Amino acid sequence: MKKSVVLFGNLSFLGIGDVMQLLGANASTGVLRVISRYAPEPAFIYFVKGNPVNAVNGPQQGLDALYTLFGWQEGEYEFLLEEVKAERVIRKSRMGIILEGLKMVDDGQIEVFGPSDTITRQVSSMYSSELGVDIPILKGPMLDYTYVVDEEDFFDGEIIVEEGKHGNWIWVILEGIVEINKDTKQGRVPILRVTDGSFIGSLASFLMQGNIRTASAVAVGNVQLGVLDSQRLAQEYAKLTPGFRLFLSSLNNRLRQASEAATDLFAKADKTENELKGKQTLIAQGEKYDKLLKIIEGEAVLVRPTDKGKIILARLGKEDFIGTLPFLEMGHEPGNASIVVSKNFQTEPIDVDRLQDEHDQLSTTLKNIIDNVAGSISNTSLVACNYKQKRG
Repeated sequence: MKKSVVLFGNLSFLGIGDVMQLLGANASTGVLRVISRYAPEPAFIYFVKGNPVNAVNGPQQGLDALYTLFGWQEGEYEFLLEEVKAERVIRKSRMGIILEGLKMVDDGQIEVFGPSDTITRQVSSMYSSELGVDIPILKGPMLDYTYVVDEEDFFDGEIIVEEGKHGNWIWVILEGIVEINKDTKQGRVPILRVTDGSFIGSLASFLMQGNIRTASAVAVGNVQLGVLDSQRLAQEYAKLTPGFRLFLSSLNNRLRQASEAATDLFAKADKTENELKGKQTLIAQGEKYDKLLKIIEGEAVLVRPTDKGKIILARLGKEDFIGTLPFLEMGHEPGNASIVVSKNFQTEPIDVDRLQDEHDQLSTTLKNIIDNVAGSISNTSLVACNYKQKRG
């Protein structure tokens, strides 16, 4: 094996989507080489800080080439840790690519390479709820047992966490699927499904004392959870700089607001147009934007278009961050949403390198929790769009 190869494996064990999540969680920069006996030549995906920037599969390049690789369900891969000089032509979020790629395979839009009698399908990217809306299924990073102190089993339909109750426990899913939902006057509304490697319990579990659960978690089938050492996580959190703590608080705020947006749109409680009056665009969706800023005055509103009109995913205020976060993919601005701001809006720059250095020094478990929160933000925002599309 070449010295520069730091990861290798078989696609029948870890598919392209799983490998992308693994490289994303570790903010890896390098080239993923993929080979299959059913393909005439190797394919390549180029990563910068965990995000795919380009891909090549025969004559295809960019996002089209990357999507084809979700159909390679038999073959081998190796990741070479090296500087990437490939032009950045892929700007779609990593989680968005994974969800779309898996869905395209399920819908038959991507050719599947492999013997038909031995193909093992990955967990579907979507679950169609009884409400007629697709709910993403989020798979977490590879399991790290360092902080697991106990195991608990739950059976189909059992409530693991109940909205409105106090609790600071955090679990990691060892096996099974858990549905996250919120209570409304119309009943419980599903906003996300999570499976192996994902976490139950938000960052708020150790950001504050007396944490009140903002959503319920219910077992779908039999579920095995690993109980995390909350005291050890709290001790690690206590050693973080004030700036990084603010970052985690803002990240947690985004997840809470994305969940509330999905719930409001389900209930048709949408006041988007009125709230956008008098505000101006600071970051347009899809534009190249390399700054990371902290809000010191005013309000920023996170907006995403749909076929049925714009929706508000979050309202961000003092000490929240906006802009590009190179080591974490939330599926928000600038690639998948715009930022509009009030007239009195003011910011100050955040030292991205310092933030990333501190992130890189965290334990694997805490990094995985943060990455899982970012993935939950991305998927829950997609659910909000789906409710808007379905319910108008």
